[in-house]
Amino acid sequence: MKMADLFDPFLLQLIIVGAIVTLVNRLAGHYILARFEPINYRIEASLEAVPVAVMTTLVIPVVVNGGWLEWLCLLIAMVLCLFTPFVVAVFGAVGLLVLLRSVF
Repeated sequence: MKMADLFDPFLLQLIIVGAIVTLVNRLAGHYILARFEPINYRIEASLEAVPVAVMTTLVIPVVVNGGWLEWLCLLIAMVLCLFTPFVVAVFGAVGLLVLLRSVF
């Protein structure tokens, strides 16, 4: 099988259109927020909660459908969140999950 057989022009178009839509969406959000000088504290709090909401939608299905390894790593991530920044806790728990899955 040649590399040219694996190329799908429709997939390339889909990736480009998705990137453009994402960029326009982000620029529009930045433009709208830039129009309001003092950002309301409620809006700021909701924007700060977006990364946690996205991580929750990615993690919870894996944990619910997973076994004891996933539950253990979720518990460790919760404990790490108390002492470290959120990103460090997430990467630490994911790294531990990869390590545990390779061992067990």
